Amino acid sequence: MNITLSVSGELEQLVKSHPEVKWTAIARNAMEERAGKMMKLEILRKYIDKEPFAESELQWMDENDWHPVDEKRLKQNFITSIEKASKEKSKKLSSVDELFA
Repeated sequence: MNITLSVSGELEQLVKSHPEVKWTAIARNAMEERAGKMMKLEILRKYIDKEPFAESELQWMDENDWHPVDEKRLKQNFITSIEKASKEKSKKLSSVDELFA
């Protein structure tokens, strides 16, 4: 798809004064960023409404290493337990079996 953009005034002067800038790439990146935000919003809506995800949405989530649950806030009791654990002295284990002892 090709898109033609019209710019005028100060923006036009700025663009013309910097021919070394790849303005097409900047516009493409901005559109990709906005499309990603729109995709997240649609997936979040489906998640909240408990609707099934389309295969393309699942693939997009995998490709972008993102899931709606990533947007949820951490519970305070979890944060407290992590802070407590980070202050405890760590132990050196001689084997993996010691983790489950």
